[in-house]
Amino acid sequence: MKLKKYHIITCIMAIYALFMTIYFGLDLLREGQTVRFWVTLIAESIVLVLAFFALRKRDEYRIRRKREIEEL
Repeated sequence: MKLKKYHIITCIMAIYALFMTIYFGLDLLREGQTVRFWVTLIAESIVLVLAFFALRKRDEYRIRRKREIEEL
């Protein structure tokens, strides 16, 4: 199975978000800013999910357009 571009980009973004959450999140938790930590984590998760679906849709449109051009 070939990895799609939207899988790779989303995985890289998830790894980056995980690293930033661990790096800065521990400081936030030590300082007692748990609400800020959780809001940031939830916002990052929402952005990742939306990016995945947007990139997948864009890839589907690109494939569809390529097939239509080949048919002509």
